[in-house]
Amino acid sequence: MSTSLPARNRFCGIPGVAIAVLACTLLAGCSAISHVVADNWPRVLGGLPEGVPPRDQTPPPRLPVHDMPPPRDSAIMTPEERKRSEEELKTMRSQTTTQGEEARSAAPGR
Repeated sequence: MSTSLPARNRFCGIPGVAIAVLACTLLAGCSAISHVVADNWPRVLGGLPEGVPPRDQTPPPRLPVHDMPPPRDSAIMTPEERKRSEEELKTMRSQTTTQGEEARSAAPGR
């Protein structure tokens, strides 16, 4: 009686092992130490190029996205203040337009 497996059964485990290795590799990319692998991977196999500065040893602090901003110190603009502000903006806009037209007429070659 022969102890060797048929050719079909001998190679059935190879795709399974290859899939398992691929899955482990993909999952390792999600791990907390994946940067260690990425930093030490050879350039030929897709690693970091030469001259890349080293990573920061301490991660940057997280932004306080759930903190509420402090209450405002100023009151809401009154209608008179708003009208005055709009008039100032219109005046500045017309001055800027005039200055632009003067600059354009001073340099006709441009």
